[in-house]
Amino acid sequence: MTVAIAPLTDDHIPLAAQRYDRWFARARRPPSQRSWLADGPVRGDELLGKLRNAPGLEACRALDAEGGQIGHLAAVPVDLAPDDPAALRSHPRSALVPHGGHALPSGRESEVLRALYARVAERLVADRRLVHYVDVPAGETATAPWSDMGFGREVVHGLMAVKARGRQPRGVEGLGIRRAGPGDLPQIGRMAAESSRRQRGAAVFKPQPEGPLAALRLHYADALADPRCGAWIAARRGEEIGMVVVVPAAPDPVTPESCVELVEAYVEPVARGEGISRVLLATALAWAYDNGHRYMSARWYSASPPAADHWPRIGFRPVAYRLSRTLDARIGGPAGTY
Repeated sequence: MTVAIAPLTDDHIPLAAQRYDRWFARARRPPSQRSWLADGPVRGDELLGKLRNAPGLEACRALDAEGGQIGHLAAVPVDLAPDDPAALRSHPRSALVPHGGHALPSGRESEVLRALYARVAERLVADRRLVHYVDVPAGETATAPWSDMGFGREVVHGLMAVKARGRQPRGVEGLGIRRAGPGDLPQIGRMAAESSRRQRGAAVFKPQPEGPLAALRLHYADALADPRCGAWIAARRGEEIGMVVVVPAAPDPVTPESCVELVEAYVEPVARGEGISRVLLATALAWAYDNGHRYMSARWYSASPPAADHWPRIGFRPVAYRLSRTLDARIGGPAGTY
């Protein structure tokens, strides 16, 4: 069947938003998760409304043989400063298809995405953006068409329900947990940087430049002074050996309201396997419940053996993925060519 590609302009945004909402309803999650997890409050009109004004947006729409709009794809450029902590997790010159950035027709997902991505990726490569990311809800409906394009799962976005205190994890001998404040920034920053630095290995192999690591050590200064955020440090015999940090979660289609995000969690390697992480998480969950939060989110690298085993085991269920594709750098040339 024929798929024609045309520009996605402001006039086409309302229909694109409607099609996104329909696609998301099909692709959002396996049916087994829909009984316990609410959708996020953000819908297509808000997502596409923000995307239409993004600088450097590369976007197009797919048309069927009758000229009807059946899908769209929109990618935003990602340019990170040398000292941006986000550069520890993403390529500093890349492109992202965020939530809302694509919708596909049922039964023709791979065919339509192939045509859309060929057009958008050509422009991205000409701009020397060779690392491409896409955010998708968990489930085969959303991920399979991108797998056909050569994308693989890189980051898992998981959620768990926050409930009233039930059975608590067993205590760890000699362990103390205390709330962290602004004066604890050096300790929180040190452990956050060490946690990130370990992504150089562990089957993740993310570069960890010193500039972003230095910025990460100071990154949580505001969170430690904000009563809407929470941070705790685990110590034993006067030595600080672990920490967690939670902040209000940014709303999106897969993140419900009243959700906090577990942005940092770390236990010193010599102290792992004793249950310290569970005690820290139980402390954060109790605080979250007492402050009106009913969900907690976390993100981890799917290739990391410790993370891929630990987070699902303690209760986080995948609700979205960040997929990625890295093109061969030899295709790069002067800007505007390839």
